[in-house]
Amino acid sequence: MTMQFKVGAGGSTVPEGFYKGTFSVVEETEHEEYGAGCKWIFEVTEGEHKGEQATRITSPDPTLKNACGRVIAGIMGESLKIGAKVDLESFVGREYLLQVEAAPKGEGTRISTVMPNWKDNGEG
Repeated sequence: MTMQFKVGAGGSTVPEGFYKGTFSVVEETEHEEYGAGCKWIFEVTEGEHKGEQATRITSPDPTLKNACGRVIAGIMGESLKIGAKVDLESFVGREYLLQVEAAPKGEGTRISTVMPNWKDNGEG
């Protein structure tokens, strides 16, 4: 997967709630306080906010318990395993169910949970 580079403040524009959205891209980011990160971008596909982006910024190093690992597990629809190598290119364009919450420090909103939308992903 090609990674694009962009520095951003973070925070989605869609309000808190539940959305259907397609996985668009993950970009490398750099934060002056926290350092390197990943910005996960999904495009809302239905409702009043159709076409808007829902995002989440995480560390670039997934673990079984951190936000980066939870986003990847949600995109893949399965638990991560230690030492596994993950290629997310085949998941771009797939639709997911997203839960969006208020971001800390009043900086907009962010994705809190990514869940596979099995019906629309051809899995069942």
